[in-house]
Amino acid sequence: MLASLTKTTSMFRAVSLARVQGSIFRAANSSITAQRYNSTSSGGKVFEIKQSEFEEKVLESKVPTVVDFYAPWCQPCKMLAPLLSKAVEKNGQVNLVKVNIDESLELAHDYRITSLPTVMAFRDGEPVSAFIGMRPAAAIEQFVNDVVTNNTPSK
Repeated sequence: MLASLTKTTSMFRAVSLARVQGSIFRAANSSITAQRYNSTSSGGKVFEIKQSEFEEKVLESKVPTVVDFYAPWCQPCKMLAPLLSKAVEKNGQVNLVKVNIDESLELAHDYRITSLPTVMAFRDGEPVSAFIGMRPAAAIEQFVNDVVTNNTPSK
């Protein structure tokens, strides 16, 4: 009976977490939200991608994109992630792409990621701004807004 209850609880949890709404899925055994990506889609979305998807989902995107280079063991990354997500969702005109550098070493090398978290903004396939480390929520919102309005400081 305990095994049956555990299985039922796991299935309930999976069903509760698995939410299909258009193209949104939430993995039952993960806190990562994955979405089908359409480079012509509107902004305000958060994506977890692999290195092989970077060109299509960031460099070829028609929507300005903020890229969060992070690692699961990085505590400041864990603190920054919800602030970035909230700022992007609030803005609605820019997407957030999360890249786990432990799984994307070539990207980390190509973009010279030496400290975490590193956040880079891309527009028309080019990096336009970046910051390293934790920032207050207001500064993150300003960073995201600046990506849309072209008020980005130099890298």
